[in-house]
Amino acid sequence: MDDDILSQGGDREPSSWPRRLAVIGAVIVVAVAGVVYLSLPHHRQAPAAAAPTPTPTASPVPAPAPASTPVSISFAAPGLPAEPDGILGHTASWDASLRIPVTGTRPALFSPATGRSEPIGGLPADSSGYQFTRVGGGWAVQASPVTAIACGDCAGPPLPVWFLADNARSAVRIGTANQVAPAATGGAVWLTSYPPAADTATAAGIAREVSAAGAPLGVTVALPSGYAIAQGTDRGLLLAPASPQPGSAVYRLWTSAAPRAAPTFAGLIAASPAAIAWTSARCAPACQVQVLDLATGKHTVVTLPPGSTAADGAFSPSGGSLALQLTSGDDGALAQRLEVASVTSGRLTAVPGTSVSSDALVGFGWPTGGDSLVAEFIFTTKVQLASWRPGAARLAVTVIPGRSQASLIVG
Repeated sequence: MDDDILSQGGDREPSSWPRRLAVIGAVIVVAVAGVVYLSLPHHRQAPAAAAPTPTPTASPVPAPAPASTPVSISFAAPGLPAEPDGILGHTASWDASLRIPVTGTRPALFSPATGRSEPIGGLPADSSGYQFTRVGGGWAVQASPVTAIACGDCAGPPLPVWFLADNARSAVRIGTANQVAPAATGGAVWLTSYPPAADTATAAGIAREVSAAGAPLGVTVALPSGYAIAQGTDRGLLLAPASPQPGSAVYRLWTSAAPRAAPTFAGLIAASPAAIAWTSARCAPACQVQVLDLATGKHTVVTLPPGSTAADGAFSPSGGSLALQLTSGDDGALAQRLEVASVTSGRLTAVPGTSVSSDALVGFGWPTGGDSLVAEFIFTTKVQLASWRPGAARLAVTVIPGRSQASLIVG
C-alpha cells in the first residue's frame, strides 16, 4: 500500500388545455362516457419510482410495552405487510428471523415479519435512551448522556456499554466508556475513555479492545490527540477527528507501531475491517467511488450513473457488496435511491423500488449477519421499512403506522 492514499477525498411542462369542441353533440358523448367511467371501481397505484414526496411530520414508532408482553403493530392481514403508499408494487415476504433494534427508554427488537416487538433483556429502563453501534456479530449499546455539559467537546463521565449479539434477545454488559467503535475482530468492541471533562478535540483518549463478554483483548492504546476510533481494521485503526470541522473530514489509517506512516482518506463514505470506500473529488465525466481492499491493496472503481453522487455507503457483513445512497437531480428537485456495488467488479445494481424524494430515505444498512439490506423511508402518512437481498427482483415492505421518523436502527 502506498504511504499516502488521499482521496480527492426538469420541470414538467404544464399540460395544454383541451381544444374546444366544435360540435355540441361530441361534448355530450364525452360527458356521458366520463360519468360511466367514474361510476366504475378503480384502484390507483403509482409506479415504484414515484415523484418526490412531501416532507412528513414527525411521530415515533409505537413504543414497546414496559412489561415483557409483545406489542402488536397492525397489518392489513395477519402475517402479511400492509399495502404501502410510498414504495408500491409487488413485494416479497420478510425473513422470519430478522429482528430490528428499536431505541428508546426501553429498547426492543422489532420483527417486520410479524409486526411484533419485545423488550431487549439486560438493558434497564433509562430516561435518556440508548445509542446502538453496529459491530461485527451484533450491536454495541450505550446509554445516551443524561445532559449536555458546558463544554461541547468535553468528555462526560464514562457510561455503561452492553453487547447485543445477532439473534440474541438479551444484552451483556461489557464495560464503561466515553466512546465505542467496531473492532476488526467479530464480536469485539473498542472502548475509549478520556479524563473527566477533557477536551476531546485536543486530548488523547485511551482505547482498549474487549470481547463480547467484556474480556480485555490485548493492551490499551493511547490514541493521537484529537482523534477517535471510527473502525478497527485488519491494517490498523481508522481514526476520525474527535471534533470534526466544517468540510470533508480526513481519516487516518493508523497503527501505534508506525504512527507517522498513516495513510489518509478524505470523502470517506464506508469502512469495514477489510475495506475502505471513499468518493473522488473530480466528477468528470462521472463521479466515482474508490474501494480499497486492505489485505491486497487492490483498488476497485465504481463509476456512478451520470448526474449521480454518493452521499453514504455501507459494506455488507460478507464484505462482497457495498450499498450506496445516490443523489441525483437539479433545480432543487433532488431524488435519492439505493444501489449496490460489487466490491470485486465495481458493477452497480439498482435496488428496486427505492427511488424517492431526497428527504424520504432516512437510513439503511445490513442489520444482521446475513446479506439483507434494510432501509427506512418516511412518507407523508407513514414510515416504511424495506428489505432486499442482492439478486432479488422484489423488496419486502412493511408499513409502520405514524407520521414520524421511527426509532428503528437499521445500520
